[in-house]
Amino acid sequence: CSLQCIILESPLVQIYRNLHSNFQSNFLHNNLSAQHGESNMTKTFQALCTYMAAHSANEVKQGRMSHHRVPDLLAKGQELM
Repeated sequence: CSLQCIILESPLVQIYRNLHSNFQSNFLHNNLSAQHGESNMTKTFQALCTYMAAHSANEVKQGRMSHHRVPDLLAKGQELM
């Protein structure tokens, strides 16, 4: 190969290397994503327990209304049988 050929191919080799490097970092990610620490749900569960205790969420109370209706699909299925 002549000097002219080497001068022409040199930038092409660098472009190829750059493209290959970009491909690896953009598509393979190479463990570049942020890692999160262990989640500590203690405060969340404590707040939930406090709310449930204050509002008696697990106790049946006469006259308490709900904003949502949950159909009894088991009974509906048994009727169809």
